[in-house]
Order: sequence, then C-alpha cells, then structure tokens
Amino acid sequence: MGLVAFVPARAGSKRLTDKNVRMLAGKPLVIWTLEACIQSSNIDKVIFSTDSDAYWSLAVEHFGTEKLVRDVRTPEEAGDHVKIFDYLKLASKKIFGDYDGQFLMALPTMPFRDVEDVDRAIEFSQAEKCSVFSAVEYDFAVSFAFSKNESGEWLPVFESSPMVTGNTRSQDQITAFHPNGAIYIRSVSDLSDPGVKTIYTNAKPFIMERRKSVDIDTAEDFAMAEAMLRARFKED
Repeated sequence: MGLVAFVPARAGSKRLTDKNVRMLAGKPLVIWTLEACIQSSNIDKVIFSTDSDAYWSLAVEHFGTEKLVRDVRTPEEAGDHVKIFDYLKLASKKIFGDYDGQFLMALPTMPFRDVEDVDRAIEFSQAEKCSVFSAVEYDFAVSFAFSKNESGEWLPVFESSPMVTGNTRSQDQITAFHPNGAIYIRSVSDLSDPGVKTIYTNAKPFIMERRKSVDIDTAEDFAMAEAMLRARFKED
C-alpha cells in the first residue's frame, strides 16, 4: 500500500495575494506540487487541504478526483497564526480518517521538487525505517553568521566564527544544511504522540539539490524562478 500525500494551500496569503495559485511558467504554483505527488506510484491518495473553493476547483480541473481528495479547512483552521504541524496534530482524524500509515507533506511554495524527489525520499524513509524531512546545503558558510545589538555592532553566532579567529579559508568551514520545506514523511500515529514536538523530531534529513530547493514567497521569488526555468529550458 502506498502513502497518503498532504498538500496544504490556504487562500489568505498577506504578503502576496493568492500566491499559491499565481502563475509560474503557465502553471498555478500549487499545481506544481500536486502534480509531483499525483504522479508518484508510491502515493495512493493526495489530500489537498484548503479553505478555498476556487483553489479546489482549480485542482480538480487539472487532475480530476480519482486520486485527489479535499480536506476542507475552516477560516479558523487556515488563519495567519495557525502552524501547519499543529493543525495536523489537532485535526489528524478529520484529515486522515482511519488511515494510520505514513503520510508525505509537500508545501506548495516549493515548485521544483518533482516526482523523482518524492519517490527518492519515500525510498529513503523506507530503507532507513525513519521519518524524513528534506534539506539543502546553505549557499554560504553558516560559520560567518552574526547578529546585531542595539548599537548596530555585529555579534558572532559561533565562538569559533572566522570573523573572530581570522580563519576564513572556505575549505576550513563546516558544511551546514537547513530544511527546505519540500518533503516531510512521518507516520500518522506520530501526530498523537506527545513526544513528537515538531515535524523534525527523530527524523533524518533527505538532502536535495539547491536548484530544486527554491522557496517562493514574494514577487521577486517568482521572477527568479521564471528565470531559472528559462535557463533550464535553454540547456535542454
């Protein structure tokens, strides 16, 4: 039996109105993510979680309902301050019913994650017998990170900061990674486990390529993604 995918896309984006259905290379943003999940032979059902009838109609127009089902979110469940993992925990029975296997969550702001990434992450999770979150290498050495105080002076995040020690050689810096939001895999039963505090608890990182880890949140991000796609098409 395959997994169930969960794709959340609320309509209340404040920074960029209707961001989740804004067109990217002729395709609404959320469709990229739904497509990657629906195309996977390792996924039996895709739950599209949205408060928007228009978003749901758009998804059905593209994919039909053979593999796609809707989780209807109320305005309260789709509010600005609702964390998606908290919603999963509070509403797991409503979302998944009697299903108690693994689910894969894919955020709609990560359009370049494709079906190959989805399948590889599932295979990794099954081989390692673990929960999974996707991640990507930082594009700059994290050892240089600093904060600022009220006077505007910089304060190193790490005691061994090369900005303090002077050891700025790139080959001497640690390789660091961060979650990219593309793929999360856990058991539904984890959602009722009080020991599972976050989506990352007892999970292993699945490392993805940087070119597939573009997170879209602003109009500038859309423009950059469009440019990346044009460059990719030229290479092909």
